[in-house]
Amino acid sequence: MPVIKGKPKEQISYKCPHDLLLKINASIENGEYASRNDIITAALRSFFENHYNTPKNQAMEWLTSDEGEKWIKNLITKTIEKKR
Repeated sequence: MPVIKGKPKEQISYKCPHDLLLKINASIENGEYASRNDIITAALRSFFENHYNTPKNQAMEWLTSDEGEKWIKNLITKTIEKKR
């Protein structure tokens, strides 16, 4: 059988504030996560996935889409027609 390998991992050191450590331990005890490693990995993934997902970035993405450009053109047209 072939050997199944996961993603390579590297070890880092982190000094955690006590209040966060209590929350991490409570989450593990409640069965939400299996280990400290799991909860920290999930938190970091969430942070990096959502880091650039701000309302400003979402608005810019939409405004530069085909739908957003049509909306802007329509708004400009309506504004010009009102002034006539």
